[in-house]
Amino acid sequence: MCKYIIRTLDDKINLIKQVEQESIRQNKTKSWILKQLNIPKSSYYDWIKNNCKTKKKTAYNIWNKTPEWIEEKVLKLRDDYEAYRSERSPNGISTRLEKYNIFLTGGGIYNILCRKGKNRELIKKRKEPYIIYPKAETFLEVVCIDDIMLSNEKPRDLAIFNAIDEYSESSVGIQFVSHRVNRFDVIELLKKIYAEYGVYPKIVRLDNAQAHQSLEVNEFCTKRGITLQFIDKGKPQQNWPVEVFNNVLKQDMFYGSIWDWTELNKMQQELDKYRIYYNTEKRKYSDNIQRTPYEIATGITSQNTQKKLKYKLLRKHKGQVYAFTHMLKNAYSSTFYCPKSA
Repeated sequence: MCKYIIRTLDDKINLIKQVEQESIRQNKTKSWILKQLNIPKSSYYDWIKNNCKTKKKTAYNIWNKTPEWIEEKVLKLRDDYEAYRSERSPNGISTRLEKYNIFLTGGGIYNILCRKGKNRELIKKRKEPYIIYPKAETFLEVVCIDDIMLSNEKPRDLAIFNAIDEYSESSVGIQFVSHRVNRFDVIELLKKIYAEYGVYPKIVRLDNAQAHQSLEVNEFCTKRGITLQFIDKGKPQQNWPVEVFNNVLKQDMFYGSIWDWTELNKMQQELDKYRIYYNTEKRKYSDNIQRTPYEIATGITSQNTQKKLKYKLLRKHKGQVYAFTHMLKNAYSSTFYCPKSA
């Protein structure tokens, strides 16, 4: 199979001269000479026609190119926020352009919007203002509470009730319930926090669920000096610590093979085990030195965190190579590294 050969301008000029000279010297036709030199006749005559210049692969004129004034009209109709949403879609814009005797398909208008970066911008979002609470400065100053509904089918519901400290983002309570979360679950979760830490949280932030607004919960918190702080309706961003924990818990537990629906009696044990892992091993990368929630809550850094800071300082002051070499020496001396016998 003959491969495509790319020739320069000088090569083409020299080959044209060579074909003419050989044709005169051997008294042969140019076709015979081109065949001997393995040059296609179409390429040879294209060189002569175009003065040995390379032909462009793209067309000189695009016959169906949309004029700029039509594209501006399309963008103007797209940015008309007073129109209906359907009128600002590609098909709606196509219908509105018919009034100006411009007939374009919805696909053609969609391509124009893609070129201009307007294919996804349809609704002008108006964000409603909501209160942004200042972040807590001490442990158990603010505790965020929310639940994850696992099953909403009769004869029973399944849910996980979580309590997250806002300052350290550590899990201070987790509870597996085989029913819809009620007012007694809220009180029991607060009692578990007191039994483990010896103090109740100052502020409990929760959503506007019926169980959270019950009289029993209000009386229980009032007697113990706990302030109930309800977030605005439809604004889960105000309760962000527990929302973040719920997403991480779903990814680690429910989307894998760890969660076994056939053994629900062991689920509280699995959740307690995961809580220990989350507080003591899972680092918060939003923290400046990437501490674990337990380290943030207690103010005590572990040996691994201290070593990590040491290597970070070595990279900063002595370079990455020196720090990496120093790390490998410690890795070789540890029991983790076991070199293979020769």
